Amino acid sequence: MAKIGLFFGSSTGKTEAVSFQIKTEFDKIQNDLVEVHNIGSASPDVMMKYQYIIIGIPTWNTGELQDDWDVFFPNFRSMDMKGKKVALFGLGDQNGYGFNFLDAMGMLADEVLMANADVHGFWSSKTYEFEESKAKIEDHFVGLGIDEDGQQDKTPARISAWVQQIKDEWGL
Repeated sequence: MAKIGLFFGSSTGKTEAVSFQIKTEFDKIQNDLVEVHNIGSASPDVMMKYQYIIIGIPTWNTGELQDDWDVFFPNFRSMDMKGKKVALFGLGDQNGYGFNFLDAMGMLADEVLMANADVHGFWSSKTYEFEESKAKIEDHFVGLGIDEDGQQDKTPARISAWVQQIKDEWGL
């Protein structure tokens, strides 16, 4: 089975922790299926070696990118991700930053789509309470939404269901 590359950026450790929770959930399907990379030390060449890619990004302040992703972002303009299957997850605080909840995930989705990737793993936005999000299309987010500040108790079940969804969508 093809390996999955999981790339995350994390300043506080929350996105990193969720990344490893996702890896652990995939390990239940097949051990060592997911290889985890901190985007701060990864190159576009490393990302492009994978057919299946999971990308995790937290939203900072009022809808800003995490620092490591801010540095990596310009690389997408020269990457041709045609045929790559990409799933996104984002962290945000819907109570403290409800007017830009998961915005960074939406900005990242735009870049990945402009690089010609196939985006999978859309997630229902119905169990969240927020005002606005660049990651929302109709009643779904462009990926899994995680709120470790206001809904931490829902994270394990959301990850489990999303990993199963990705497994099915990718035919793994």
